[in-house]
Amino acid sequence: MGKINDLIIGNLKEVEKEANAVVTQDLEESENETYRSFYNLWKDQDRKDNINLMFEDLKSNIDTYWLAEKYNNDIKKSFNMIYFEHGGLYGGELEAFAVDFDDSDLELSTFKISEDQMVYLDTISSLPAFVSPTLYHLTENIQGEENNFDDFSDVNTIYELFEATALIEINQLFEKANKENLFEKLNLKKPFYMAVAEHDAGAPKLIYVME
Repeated sequence: MGKINDLIIGNLKEVEKEANAVVTQDLEESENETYRSFYNLWKDQDRKDNINLMFEDLKSNIDTYWLAEKYNNDIKKSFNMIYFEHGGLYGGELEAFAVDFDDSDLELSTFKISEDQMVYLDTISSLPAFVSPTLYHLTENIQGEENNFDDFSDVNTIYELFEATALIEINQLFEKANKENLFEKLNLKKPFYMAVAEHDAGAPKLIYVME
């Protein structure tokens, strides 16, 4: 399973590298200061600090919400995936959903998961997970600045770069959470999958696998 995680992080880093190349190429051809300021905001992200902040946030929300009978009516129920959903350009907070995932046809070449493979459970459902600082920093700064870009395609391009970095950080968050047994009070079936996607924006993407 370690090999799968190596493939996943390699894919995530390649997506980030390609997104960075697109932005830097754009900036060679554009003098737009708003575009450049958001690129600098991306470069200024403290990735280690972001991962630690997400870890503490996730730890708190597991104790406060996921393990509370008030929000989880069958804590002992077993499942093999948590799907994390974020709000895209205008939202850095991720919500968690417990899923019964059919991994018999897992496509590792793209790491994308079909909705047909996912059955949502009513245990962990729309519960707070953590805030991605990278996405949040984009969200809190981009509002009202969209029209200052040359066109909206540049807004989408800078968002794709921020999202790519956020997914790498989230992969590292899940690795840290796994090593520190953050999910030990949940009845997880192994292998256990972590997937992430923007709300209503296509297939969830596999981010980490726990043996």
